[in-house]
Amino acid sequence: MRSLLRSLSALTLSLVLLTSVCLAGFAPIREDLEFQDVPDTHWAKEYVSQCYTLGLLSGTGGDWFSPGNPMKVSEAITLAVRLNDIYHGGDGVLDQSGAHWYDSAVAQALELGILTEGQFDSYDRAATRAELAGLLAHALPQEEYGPINQITTLPDVDSTTAYRQEIFTLYNAGILSGSDQYGTFNPQRSITRAEVSALACRLALPETRLTLSLLPKPADTTAYTSGSRLELNGLPIYGLVRIDGKYYLPVELLEDRNVIDNNSSFNCSQYDNVLSLSFNAYFMKEMTALNYWAAPPEGRSLGKAQQSSLTLKVLGTPGKGTYQGAIFTLGGKYPMVSLEALGAVQEGDHFRLDLDTPSTLTWENDLAGGPVSSLQRGSARETVIAIHDYLVNTLTYDPLVSAPWGASQSYLDQAAQAIEQASQTYALPNNQTLASKFGICQNYAELFRTLCIRSGIPCVMVTGMGNGDSHAWNQVYVDGQWLYVDCTFDDPVSLTPTLDREYCLAGPETMVIRHYWDGDDYPMPDEYDPAWEQLDPYNITSADMFRKCLVAQVKLQKTSFSLRTTRAGAYGGTGCLYAYPLMWWSMSSRYNSATGAYDFTVEY
Repeated sequence: MRSLLRSLSALTLSLVLLTSVCLAGFAPIREDLEFQDVPDTHWAKEYVSQCYTLGLLSGTGGDWFSPGNPMKVSEAITLAVRLNDIYHGGDGVLDQSGAHWYDSAVAQALELGILTEGQFDSYDRAATRAELAGLLAHALPQEEYGPINQITTLPDVDSTTAYRQEIFTLYNAGILSGSDQYGTFNPQRSITRAEVSALACRLALPETRLTLSLLPKPADTTAYTSGSRLELNGLPIYGLVRIDGKYYLPVELLEDRNVIDNNSSFNCSQYDNVLSLSFNAYFMKEMTALNYWAAPPEGRSLGKAQQSSLTLKVLGTPGKGTYQGAIFTLGGKYPMVSLEALGAVQEGDHFRLDLDTPSTLTWENDLAGGPVSSLQRGSARETVIAIHDYLVNTLTYDPLVSAPWGASQSYLDQAAQAIEQASQTYALPNNQTLASKFGICQNYAELFRTLCIRSGIPCVMVTGMGNGDSHAWNQVYVDGQWLYVDCTFDDPVSLTPTLDREYCLAGPETMVIRHYWDGDDYPMPDEYDPAWEQLDPYNITSADMFRKCLVAQVKLQKTSFSLRTTRAGAYGGTGCLYAYPLMWWSMSSRYNSATGAYDFTVEY
């Protein structure tokens, strides 16, 4: 049945093509040629035949047409010139005696206004669908593109799309129809010679043009990784995300000192349901830029993103203003802002955002990009573990900050020399850390974030307290949830190399035992409540109750006390103590299996 329907469709198309009235000048000029690679069952058989007999397209040698080959820029220019020449009474035969076979076609296209000087970086590469539309929409007089459709929106064509006006001209003239019922155009993809034969026929044969009734496309909020970059005042930034055909910039990238090395250059703040982004071009006059060795993969699904209710307020860019619906998040974190709202301009596969004051860039090699490819695994979870292990095995905690027990003066001197040399050689923290192989928690966390984002895995920095000291670690978005990674805690201060994974892809219930941070998971109230002193420390039924009891005992300056949990999962850890200005010197604790309680001893 399917074969019969295909045959009937081909027959119908053939009759339409044969009986259609050509535009002025178009008439068969040669007999049909049976191309070996375009059998009768090929969907474009009649289009290829008609274009060949009209002299619009030729084969690629002998009796071969190469229908699946992408059309090159030079071929697209030649087709546009032939259309124009035949329309005005010519024979469509172009001189090919120049240094390049297409030189004459390019010269004529420039003269006719089909092409502008410098429009293409190369005539020998494949043309994009948008570029082809930009040429074909100028091949004939404008009156030959009379609208038979009223298309005003397309799923993947917006104000930033190159040749936007020409694309809509061809859609409304019934020459373009898109790749699905929504009219999706795929402007950056190449286009095959077979597909171009259909467009050429619709240009020459008005009766074959299409009346379109496109359906509105449901919003797809799946977030995908992108290998495209944003050039912010010339500063390259990778890690963009694509959602429903549009591009977004994760704010976390701008917080990275390895991307923008001057903290005064960018500010992000959230207040009263408004997310404000501001750029200060003055502080970007002289910047160190990464000479990237690795970009994120293209098209890897990150899962469903959620449109944020936050209002975006932009300052200091061409797009300055206030915008609704311009922010997406992943699981409530990792805000991603619309490049369109920022005023970024798309140039091919990449984007440019220029501030008022130009920047002078000093380029620095990207040492973090080197190991990226070797750390990729079959899943995001496995890749995160590989990155964690690489950093723990490569780095050593800075002995000048916390020297391991038994470290000799010679060891300390060598470490100091390596750190000093790295700081003199490199300006960016990631490079300094990898060159010296020494760092503190901030360096571990920044490198982990960089390697994850380059691997297409959303990652944020978390700051707070760990074991009573200021600390930094990470969260990563894996399998639809945010999990914690603390490379520093899994790399104990020791002269003996040690690799732990206790804090690799851990949940908040694990982290809260030794960490405290501001966040929505396991939060502590902003102020100490004396009512906590009335809680029963021998009948603790939740982790929240455990933490409040513990804080109350220390607030009361008790030197020894016990907390007994009566429900599984009620142990809340000691990280909560760092949320309040409690005056204590040291603490030890142990679990007493005989009593089922946690016994604490505290010195003040």
